[in-house]
Amino acid sequence: MLRHVGDSTPLVVVFSGLCCGILMILQDIVSFCFALLILFFLVSRARLIHAAAGVALGIVAASLAPAWISTPEGIHSIRGTVQSTQYVEGTSRMFLKNAVLDGRNVRGHAQLSVYRNMPELAAGSIVKADFKARARMGFGNRGEFDYRKFLLSRDIVLTGSVSDGNSITIIKERKPGGLKQAVNTRLSQLARPEAEVLKAMLTGDTSGITDSIQDRFNALGLSHLIAISGLNMTIIIFICYSVSYAVLRVLIPVSLRIDTPLAARLCGLIGVIAYTLFVGTNIPTLRASIMTVSCIFSLFFLRKSNVLEGLAIAGILILSLWPRSLYSASFLLSFAAVLGIIGTMQKGASVPQWVHFITIPVVATAFTVPITTNLFGFVSLIGIIVNIVVVPFFSIVIMPLSIAGLVIFPMWDTVASVLFALTMDAIGLLLSMSDAVGSLLPIPTPSIYWVYLCYAGLILSFFGTRSVMRTMVLTIISLAIVFIPAIRNHINASQGLCFDFISVGQGDSILLTEGPHAVLIDAGPSQTGFDMGRHVVAPHLTRRGITSLDLLVITHSHPDHIGGIPYILERFPVGQIWTNVREDPNPDFQEMLRIAQDKSIPIRNVCIGDSLRLGDMHMDVLNPQIRFGVKEYGMDQNMNSIVLKAGDQHMKGLFMADADMFGELMLTHLQRDISADVLKVAHHGSEKSCLDVFLEQVRPHAAVVCCGYNNRYGDPAPGPLLRLTKNSIRTYRTDTQGEIMISSFLGRIDVKSGRGHADTQ
Repeated sequence: MLRHVGDSTPLVVVFSGLCCGILMILQDIVSFCFALLILFFLVSRARLIHAAAGVALGIVAASLAPAWISTPEGIHSIRGTVQSTQYVEGTSRMFLKNAVLDGRNVRGHAQLSVYRNMPELAAGSIVKADFKARARMGFGNRGEFDYRKFLLSRDIVLTGSVSDGNSITIIKERKPGGLKQAVNTRLSQLARPEAEVLKAMLTGDTSGITDSIQDRFNALGLSHLIAISGLNMTIIIFICYSVSYAVLRVLIPVSLRIDTPLAARLCGLIGVIAYTLFVGTNIPTLRASIMTVSCIFSLFFLRKSNVLEGLAIAGILILSLWPRSLYSASFLLSFAAVLGIIGTMQKGASVPQWVHFITIPVVATAFTVPITTNLFGFVSLIGIIVNIVVVPFFSIVIMPLSIAGLVIFPMWDTVASVLFALTMDAIGLLLSMSDAVGSLLPIPTPSIYWVYLCYAGLILSFFGTRSVMRTMVLTIISLAIVFIPAIRNHINASQGLCFDFISVGQGDSILLTEGPHAVLIDAGPSQTGFDMGRHVVAPHLTRRGITSLDLLVITHSHPDHIGGIPYILERFPVGQIWTNVREDPNPDFQEMLRIAQDKSIPIRNVCIGDSLRLGDMHMDVLNPQIRFGVKEYGMDQNMNSIVLKAGDQHMKGLFMADADMFGELMLTHLQRDISADVLKVAHHGSEKSCLDVFLEQVRPHAAVVCCGYNNRYGDPAPGPLLRLTKNSIRTYRTDTQGEIMISSFLGRIDVKSGRGHADTQ
């Protein structure tokens, strides 16, 4: 079905074989099977040698690629050359190349976070520092974002932290300077969000892109605009081509002596190389540059223009240099979008240009949607329409104005400032559009099998030859694409009660599900630069297929429980909210009130005696003992946090929030049945939790401690663990076992953990 593609563009066969070889070495079985299937469709007898060469190249590239360096926890010494520095999510970062770790050379780059007093370092400076390494990355939730794989896709093989930048020794210093630094400094002086967006679009400096700005572009489906991508590089090429062609045509004596179109094309390629050097030779920028130059080169310079061959060349070059780019979202999205554009151009070679103008953004979006939904779990409802309008506006207005300002800036700052101001006004229109019509819809995160089915169908639809076999295969794929999510939703809707203790570090977040109903108790902490609701809890909900919540419980307003709540409220429909007080000056609580008012979500401050039934799941409030209005001065939030008993006829859980010691004693004197199969241990397993008299009344089969790995409080304390063991209660911990999921099935209680299977009750 695709053999004609392999016969006409042999480098596509080499690229497919290259992917197979890389995935074989990386032991990614599912992805390898998909790549092997595409290779099988492409290969004819004449192309076997190309396939074999691609596989061999992939094996060699993946085998020689830098591997992750596992450093024992503790203090280590490193020396290296500064490649770049940036300020991301509230933390300064320093990237080192040619590094020497504890006396041994490092293949790849090192990333060090500097928490305070970051020195001003230019690329090329040589530094030495003692840094703290952590042996483990991630929280241990099933299917969570693989941060290590993300770093390896950028050739980063080592991470660590420096608490104070004053301890960094500068061996050889290079003063910050150059055009990029001057432009960034000038734009930073304007103190406008539009200026930070312009810095990201023009110079690749994303340090000023806050979560709020990112969300506003995401809501329009335009997140690709605030990064140096293939679109930026393509615009640079065509600007340089058009300007040089016009100038050469005016210079008649010159145009008569040279091939003007060829010279203009060469100027376009020189322009994109110069722009790459200006932005910085980091891996994402180099990938975008290689992909753009390869495709444009094939379009402009080959006698028989074949952009698909150019895309294959780009893929071969990129994956040969950085084989783990196969796991980079930027590479995958760029590659998929260009593949969709090529397919549209080939299918509609004879259609009018205005049809291409409309269909290309639609098809490019269709080719990227499976990746974005799998990676991010949210989609923009108006992304396709906005891209049809905004991408031409960006290409014709925003980017040319900013490039003109960049070129003029060294010679005439005043005129450059005017051009930058016009560009920022245009960017302001995009931000206003997002505020007016932007929206993000949570969707169940599809499985990787569904993603590959989508791409098999898209590739066969746009590049396959018409045949009965192709029609049959596409029919089967289309049915599978529709029915797999439907079957998954049906399975989720028919499942029994499940207690899902999400690993959020030193904090609480617990998801209760029963059939189609979902309740979230707390949403973890929010720290400087890292919102647990945004980065952990929300992705976990979409992975579980949860797109709305019947109830959101805020046990109390301590940061480790309420920090992630505002983001969850912003992104997910919520039926109602329970709190332990009606008013609280806590900033997160006030933000929760604002969002709830804007979205008309009812808020109920609960106390003992309140209850709710959702399907077969029944929830009873056991604490606080009275209904609080305004938070009183000196009020003990821990003792008065919401305690819930929830369950059905098969399994019951007691969720203690932070109500340790006196909270436990109060429950033992309630004259109520507080027995439960599962106990969420109070206050992260503090010394005052799990009193013997309390455990004797609850009599749980399993207890779960929600705490952070190597936390500064020393939780869980030895005392509670000893008392749990003495009472023959199986204990599970999110710091060592990650996510703990406890479910009932046919009268049996099953326990599974994110870091492998836990014991089954």
